Amino acid sequence: MVTTTFIQQALWALNSAGEVFLLTLLVVRKNYRSYPAFSFYVFVDLTMGATALLSYRIWGFDSATAYRIAWGTHGMVLFARALAVAEVCRHVLSRYRGVWALTWRILLLCSALVLSYSILAARHDWRLALPSADRGLELSIATVIVVLLLFARYYDVKGELVVRSLAIGFCLYSCFAVLNNTLLERLLYDYSVFWNMLGMFTFLASLSLWTWALRKPQFQPEPGEILLPRGVYQSLTPEINLRLRLLNEQLSRFWPAEAKHS
Repeated sequence: MVTTTFIQQALWALNSAGEVFLLTLLVVRKNYRSYPAFSFYVFVDLTMGATALLSYRIWGFDSATAYRIAWGTHGMVLFARALAVAEVCRHVLSRYRGVWALTWRILLLCSALVLSYSILAARHDWRLALPSADRGLELSIATVIVVLLLFARYYDVKGELVVRSLAIGFCLYSCFAVLNNTLLERLLYDYSVFWNMLGMFTFLASLSLWTWALRKPQFQPEPGEILLPRGVYQSLTPEINLRLRLLNEQLSRFWPAEAKHS
């Protein structure tokens, strides 16, 4: 009978091989130029995973040193993933300068709130700080992606297929991570190994989606794309609709200097 340890090791090896393949694909297809933050995230996740595994082999799973290294590397992965999610948002919204100016401020506010929450948790027990920050960041990522997709659907923003695939992959993994951290590990602690394996399966599914989306070269959008005049807007397809134009103009009034230099 195949042991759960063997399955976990096989899944880790499969995920690592998938990340190596995706990273190679990003370099060969030169897609790292269009998605530098996402490429950085894949590289960080791969190297930090190897670092954590090496620390466990040297100091053991119950070692305090290995515990700190594991959470430290996980924090770096979360930071890189947050940058990649911000990049996805930028690809969808950057041509709408006022909307994007509001969006990146909201992303920074969410990060500050998560950091504050983790600090408050550390006042009672420092061991709760990292899990709390992990849960909060994953929840923030999932929320941002869901809101982005709903926003794009409501305003008929037709994003590229690869951008939607990246967004769905991030949302899929973050939603499972939040569920795992808040419910499954507490209510079904005896099955934590099983849920960890499900988490690895979830990441493998996201990895497969990203690899499929980036299998072809992607081209960088033209910088500083200018929106069309109001009169032309009304005669175009819903891809560039009047409601979003009006919203963008209203938000741009709050950050005129930024919109001018975008």
